[in-house]
Amino acid sequence: MLAILALCSATAQAADGVRWFTLESAGSRTGYVRLERTEEAGGGTRVSEQVVLVLRQLDQTARVERHVILRRDSAGAAREFDYALDSGTVHENWHGKFAGNTLVLTPASGPAQRLELPDDTRFTPDRSELLADLRQTPDAAATLTVFDPARRSAGPLRVRRIDDATGDAATWMHLRSGGGAAGGGEDLWFDATGALVRLDAHVLGATLRWVPCSSDCDADIATPMDALRSLVVRSPVAIPAEFKHRTLRYQVSRADGATPQLAATPEQAVSYDGAHAVITVCDDCGAAETPAADELARYTAANAWVRSDAPEIRTLALNSAPRGARTDYRMQKLVEVVQRRMTGSIDLLGYADAVTALRSGAGDCTEFAVLLGALARAQGIPTRLVAGLAYSDNFGGHREVFGPHMWVQAWDGTRWKSYDAALGEFDATHLALAVGSGAPEDFERLLAQIPQLRIEKAGAVKAP
Repeated sequence: MLAILALCSATAQAADGVRWFTLESAGSRTGYVRLERTEEAGGGTRVSEQVVLVLRQLDQTARVERHVILRRDSAGAAREFDYALDSGTVHENWHGKFAGNTLVLTPASGPAQRLELPDDTRFTPDRSELLADLRQTPDAAATLTVFDPARRSAGPLRVRRIDDATGDAATWMHLRSGGGAAGGGEDLWFDATGALVRLDAHVLGATLRWVPCSSDCDADIATPMDALRSLVVRSPVAIPAEFKHRTLRYQVSRADGATPQLAATPEQAVSYDGAHAVITVCDDCGAAETPAADELARYTAANAWVRSDAPEIRTLALNSAPRGARTDYRMQKLVEVVQRRMTGSIDLLGYADAVTALRSGAGDCTEFAVLLGALARAQGIPTRLVAGLAYSDNFGGHREVFGPHMWVQAWDGTRWKSYDAALGEFDATHLALAVGSGAPEDFERLLAQIPQLRIEKAGAVKAP
């Protein structure tokens, strides 16, 4: 759900420097936004954004809050950046200072991080300011380089002007950014002064609407947003436990008529019949892979999420299994370690890194996977993370569905093999959508198709 709160405000300030927005989902109020712009002593400016969203997940209500503060000097250059996020098991807080194109991040705990950013990077949390240049150009499209504090990186934001379909003469410009309604992104409507009059954020099949309100929109929230409604895919049949280790075959389509995109792995064969994908899953149903040296190096290296270089991760890994043992034996031992450590609360929000998961012991399959991947890499085992769907007879009150899931594949020298610390074992009810190093951006594009997926058929393959 981090994608929801990675959205930035899209407002022009009111006379008192404060703008409020109500967040609505399916016609019910689920949160609010408060944006404030003030002048600081010495001629600088301060822009702050607070986003609060209330979600329902696993029969519980959770409050997710994100706060961004940007300070500029009198010349308009970015000077300092503060970021805080409370989302399930993720509690992130850091302060950033700029030195030219370098942003030095100092978290509340842990070492500082230096980020080298492109010259044209934009930092404002105010979307009206971010998109103001489009008022001066007749171009129908633009690509901006925007800093995303959730990812701690700068990346492209593609924006295009489209015909206004509302028929509202007061609307000056309708823009679409990101993937659009089918795969994430935003639709934004501005008036002639550049002020936002509406924003529709498309997140995993749901639309979160931003509506301007007069003031103090932090009153009681009517209905929490259902975090799971769009994230489960109904199974056409109940799958008994004794079938999970047989060869299973699925026919999958998309509600929008597009072709489903799935990952081919040594355990999953994918073929296409028109717009239908046919997926066969078993221990060795897929084609063998021979990864290149640079690919194995990528899956052995630490990153911001799979933090295999952290001292506490390395110590735990090296004390859990002998380095000279077979890869499968070591991976099974590490799965047991993760299961013993991850006994805290289950939470479907956020995307915590391996160190946070280890310290808190809380989270969902994501935290199980990044921790297992980090422990394996600390043992020198190349591991990649797999995001997809897994079958459950009861997932958050939804019966006989495939819900979003994440697990790990380890390279044993001859093949990639799956290990699932969260569910205990890998079986043929796992459908892989995307494979990556563990960074959220490795999976977002393909996971965005989940609300469109339809499993039309599922059954066991008869032995020849």
